[in-house]
Amino acid sequence: MIKKLLGIVVLGLLLSGNSTAKQLSKSPFIPDDVYDQFSQLSKEHKIKFCGFKNYKPRINIINKDLPPRIYGYNSRMDNDKNVEGIYARDVFRAYTHAVNFVMVNEDDEIKEVIFNKLYVWAKNKALTKTKQCYRNSAKSSILKDCEGEWSDPEGQDLAPIKDATVTLEIIMGLNYIYNLNFSDYKVNDSRHKNINAWFKLFYKRIKPANKFYWGNSAGWYFPNITLRHNSNKKYKSLVKKLVKGADKWILEDGSIRDRTTRGDRALWYHHTGLGEAFMILEIANAAKVKLPKNFEKKLIKAVEIFHDAFLDNSKIEPWAKEQHNSQASNGVQKFTLNLDSISFNGPWLHVVQYRYPEHRTSKFLKNHMSNRAQSLKGDEVAGIGMGCIYNALANQ
Repeated sequence: MIKKLLGIVVLGLLLSGNSTAKQLSKSPFIPDDVYDQFSQLSKEHKIKFCGFKNYKPRINIINKDLPPRIYGYNSRMDNDKNVEGIYARDVFRAYTHAVNFVMVNEDDEIKEVIFNKLYVWAKNKALTKTKQCYRNSAKSSILKDCEGEWSDPEGQDLAPIKDATVTLEIIMGLNYIYNLNFSDYKVNDSRHKNINAWFKLFYKRIKPANKFYWGNSAGWYFPNITLRHNSNKKYKSLVKKLVKGADKWILEDGSIRDRTTRGDRALWYHHTGLGEAFMILEIANAAKVKLPKNFEKKLIKAVEIFHDAFLDNSKIEPWAKEQHNSQASNGVQKFTLNLDSISFNGPWLHVVQYRYPEHRTSKFLKNHMSNRAQSLKGDEVAGIGMGCIYNALANQ
C-alpha cells in the first residue's frame, strides 16, 4: 500500500513537471556563462568599457514619465513631432541608460529610484490607453479596425497599428530589463506584484510568432519567447523555429532577405538585420540550441558586406539596386559615418567582437568605435545592456 502511495506521489510530481520547465538561462537573450563572466569583472573595468565614466543618469528625462498612450503615427512614421506621447521613446532611452549604469556602477540609491519608477508607471497604468491592434491568437491576430495601413500611397494616413507596435516595443523592452535587473531585487516587496500585473495587461496584445521575418523583433519571436520564459514554460522548440527561420533569411552570399535590397537605405536595413541575427545567435547559445551547419558562415559574410559597404557604399549596390520598398541609391547610402552614434540594434557591433575577435571586422570596429558609443549604454530594441556586457568581455 505504501509503495502504491509513493508511486502515485512520484507520478504526480512528474506530471506537474510537464507544465513548467526550469528557465534555460537568467535572460533568454544572454547565455548564463556570458553573464557570469561579466559579473566577475571589476567595477572599474565595466564602467570604462561600458562608457559610463563621468556619466550621470538623466533622471529629469525619466521623470517626464510614460504617457497614458501613443497616438497619431502615419503609415510612413515620418510625423514623429505630431504624435501624442511620442516622448515615451526619450523616456525609455534614458531609462535603459540608467538601468545599465546601475548594472555596472552598483549604485543602490539610483537602483531604488528607477525600480520605483517602474512601480509608478505600473500604478498609473501607463501606455494602456494606446489602441490595441494585435492579439495573441493564431487566428486574426490583427484587429479589424487596425487594418488598412498605407491606404494613402504616400503613407500619410493614420495608422494605429504603428502606435500599437511602438508601445509594445517599449513595454517589452522594460519587461526584458525587469527580468534581468529587478526580478531578484527586494523579492518580498509588494511593488513587484503591481509591476508584473501591468506587464500582463499587454501580453494579450502581442502578436503570436508564426512566420519568421526581419523586423518587429524577428517576427514577434523575441517577445513570445520572453512570455514563455517569464511563465517558466518550455520554449526551446520556439527557439529552434526562430533559428531555422533566420537561417533561411540569411542568404548564401551573406545578403539578408528584404534588408540588403532596400535601395538607398540598404546599409541601414542590413545593419538592423544583423542586429536581430546576432540577437538570435545569443538566444540560441543561451538555450543551447545547435546552429544550422552554415549559419555562422553566412552570418560572417553578412558582417563583411556591412564592413565593405560602410567603407564604400557602392559595394552594396548589387543588392540595393533591387529597391525593395525603397528609392534608388545610385551608389550612395543614407547611413551615418559615425558608428558611435548608432543605438538602435547596436549591440551586434560588440557581440561580433566577443564571438569572433580575430575577424577583420571585429578589429575594424574596435579601432573605429570608442567608449562613447551609444550602443554601449542601451539598446532601443531590447533595452538590456548587451552592448555593455559583450564589449566589456571583448576588452579583457
